[in-house]
Amino acid sequence: MEKTKITLICDRIALFCLYGIAFFLPISKAIIEVFIYLAIVSFLVKKIISRKIPSKIPFNLACFIYLFICFFSIFISSNPQISIRSFFGKVLTNLTLLFVVADTLNSERKMKNFIFILALASLLLGIDGIYQHFTHRDFIRNRYNLQIPRIYATFPTPNDFGCYLICVIPFILVNLFITFKYKINRFFYAGLFLLLFTCLILTVSRGSWFAFIGIMFFMSVWNRSLGLLFLIISIIILATQKFYYPIFKWRLDNFFVFQDPSSKDRILMWSAAWKMLMSRPLIGLGLGTFMFNFKNFVAQGYLYSAPYAHNCYLQIATEIGIIGLVSFLAILVVLFFNGIMALNKGEKTFFWYILLASLAAILGFCVQMAVDTNFYNLDLGAFLWLIMGISISAIKNVKAELKN
Repeated sequence: MEKTKITLICDRIALFCLYGIAFFLPISKAIIEVFIYLAIVSFLVKKIISRKIPSKIPFNLACFIYLFICFFSIFISSNPQISIRSFFGKVLTNLTLLFVVADTLNSERKMKNFIFILALASLLLGIDGIYQHFTHRDFIRNRYNLQIPRIYATFPTPNDFGCYLICVIPFILVNLFITFKYKINRFFYAGLFLLLFTCLILTVSRGSWFAFIGIMFFMSVWNRSLGLLFLIISIIILATQKFYYPIFKWRLDNFFVFQDPSSKDRILMWSAAWKMLMSRPLIGLGLGTFMFNFKNFVAQGYLYSAPYAHNCYLQIATEIGIIGLVSFLAILVVLFFNGIMALNKGEKTFFWYILLASLAAILGFCVQMAVDTNFYNLDLGAFLWLIMGISISAIKNVKAELKN
């Protein structure tokens, strides 16, 4: 009885921490770090007392291989100290968080509460973004004004804010189709989508816009209403383009043209990253060592430092090699394979919609990874693994519903 009581307390602590992460993720990195570590400790204590291990699924094996390759990278690293910090501070922590989420958010009530808290946090961020558009400052963290006609709310850059919106919007959209006791809930999520989509436009983040197109196409495969919504949005944007601010018109006119200073700078960083990769293509230069090695490979005369490659796949390959990149992609392949199989076979229940939203959010994140740094950000990187945990929980529940 005493063990059962301790296990229950640990589970409640982990759940409370996940709720805290959902709300504070865009607000404070320090707070979410505390919640992440507390959730992990509670999860481990619960598993040790109950003597239970996570269920064996192909996803576990893919995660273990990726973890092993990252750990091995420490011993062949160009800077072992950096690699050790990266392994324990990011890789191991985020992978463990994934299993905490999959194990803890195991019921409809818990998942609904989590999504609602996530929605409240995004509502606050959306209001902050609109406020920033008109006043050029945010009221939550009072971020330094970047002197650009784009919004970024509590995040350091507009691209980061756009990535956060991309991850949240799919969960808001599916709530338009979930059955609620009160109809006002559906109006709340409809209004929230309009707010967040407006903020997404105001970020003027091309990577985020590409990601939004990807998630809408993906979700439209299983929900034609979302396809119609996407078509209506596209027509309205094209029809009203002449009324936009100059920066929006310029971005739309040059959507597939990559000759702006930011794009040219990325090309230089990609060139340096490619040289790094070619120096040790299979095993890489060491986990977390991109910034440490960048100065040795960038073109002479480049004036800026580059902590990230602005292409997360390329940076993964430079640090842990092509083998490491393949192991990371294997996690995504296994996840999407199992997820799409569950979507095709399952009924459109609550967890079916959550699975659709989580896969769409992961897809959007992965699209933006090709041109940005989101995978290596403490908050956004943890958000990806958290959403993966949600997808695993949803897959389990959809499969359980099929058996009943």
